[in-house]
Amino acid sequence: MTQTNESNHHSCDACRIIDEADGTVDGKMFKLDHWGVSNARMHFKRFYTAQDKAADRVTKFAGSLNFVYLHSVWFVVWIAINVGLVGASAKFDKFPFGLLTMIVSLEAIFLSTFVMVSQNRQAARSETRSQVDFESNLQSLIWSVHIAHKLGVDVQHVEALCAEVIGESRTVSN
Repeated sequence: MTQTNESNHHSCDACRIIDEADGTVDGKMFKLDHWGVSNARMHFKRFYTAQDKAADRVTKFAGSLNFVYLHSVWFVVWIAINVGLVGASAKFDKFPFGLLTMIVSLEAIFLSTFVMVSQNRQAARSETRSQVDFESNLQSLIWSVHIAHKLGVDVQHVEALCAEVIGESRTVSN
């Protein structure tokens, strides 16, 4: 888009009304900081790699009852062997089961890492969805103001009412 087209594009009455909504008439439709968003845009374009798939599978399994059942059986068998229920010669980890404790601790370290990797990727996806939602809301606002303007609605009055209601909502939330 050329500079001239952009200027023409913001010169209609509805665009001027939107420009005034952020409190500053500066020819810019929106100041994103005014709307609670930094000017930096989140562009999440990460490929879903084999490592991501593995982390998701491990995390999914670790969060299932099958994981609990498997570990319950494993602990019962381990303890049964090492207290001598299977035979005294089968013991390999004397009470208080130091080897079992070490293995479980290492497993916990790795599982927590897999969970964090999956959560970080989900958080990035969520941020991307939020950005898309924000952009959609901006588009809806622009259309709404233009339609209202064409219908003769007092957009400044509606905007003032919205600001008042949002202010009350934020007060109640805090």
